[in-house]
Amino acid sequence: MSAANEPALTAFLQARLLCTLATVTAAGRPQAAFVAYVSNARHEIIIGTSNQSRKFKNLTHNKSVALVIADETGEVQYEGQVGLITLADYEALLAAGDFQQLAGFDKYRHDPDQVYLKIKPTWIRFIVHGEPDQVHEFTEFA
Repeated sequence: MSAANEPALTAFLQARLLCTLATVTAAGRPQAAFVAYVSNARHEIIIGTSNQSRKFKNLTHNKSVALVIADETGEVQYEGQVGLITLADYEALLAAGDFQQLAGFDKYRHDPDQVYLKIKPTWIRFIVHGEPDQVHEFTEFA
């Protein structure tokens, strides 16, 4: 990972609340959903979802995901691997200050179908729009 560009990537990810998450069905068809997320300084991402959702069912067959986080100033193209974490794990990460609170967390906290997914990056492209665009790729993560 390019250390010079890492703080800008961290700031970009942490300043936004929503992303498009892409998964693949058991039949190999792509599927995308607009979801709330939080990230940490290691560029790991957590989302909450229902264990009844299509995205969750897709992840039981294939743990690989892709995300896009973008606005007029830049974009992040992100690939990673998903792991399931418990509510207690997420609350411990919150208490330690490793992640911020997810949007809607209080609303879904006690929903028995709610699950938390932690995504670890395997590849990131960070593009800062400008004249010219600045493109940074990251392939090594701590």
